[in-house]
Amino acid sequence: MSRSTSSSSSRSSRMCNCGVPLALVKSWTTDNPGRRFLTCKFYNPSTQYRGCQYFKWYDEDQCQWQKDVINQLLLDKKLLKCESEMLKVENGHLIEQKKIMSEEIEMLNLKLKLGEKQMESPSYGSNEGQVQFPIATMFKVGLVVVVVVVLVKLFGR
Repeated sequence: MSRSTSSSSSRSSRMCNCGVPLALVKSWTTDNPGRRFLTCKFYNPSTQYRGCQYFKWYDEDQCQWQKDVINQLLLDKKLLKCESEMLKVENGHLIEQKKIMSEEIEMLNLKLKLGEKQMESPSYGSNEGQVQFPIATMFKVGLVVVVVVVLVKLFGR
């Protein structure tokens, strides 16, 4: 505990060659993943510009298994991020397909209601006073007639 306190206070009191307090930065190279180091505040990790070139490791060196584990975790994180992005795109496509299918269902329901209203209207079918049969009943009767005709032709004379 006292070590981290003294390291923290000595870090804040230490200055680089530019005369500014040191910055504590993490390395994300494959050789030193997550390892912290002290450097000039003008250090830019993206351009590797180091200001006055001050550099000192803050953490102790890692064992090879630690490096391997951290690098594998970083790779897994990248893969999961890519998979997440792919799933977001796929989800967007599925939402669009759902919307299209909902619109199609709505159109089919409207057509069904329109068809039912036409069947219920008095102008549909035969004249007034005659009994009207549902289409399903007429289909069944027609099917029975066809079966009887086929059976008579096959077996009867």
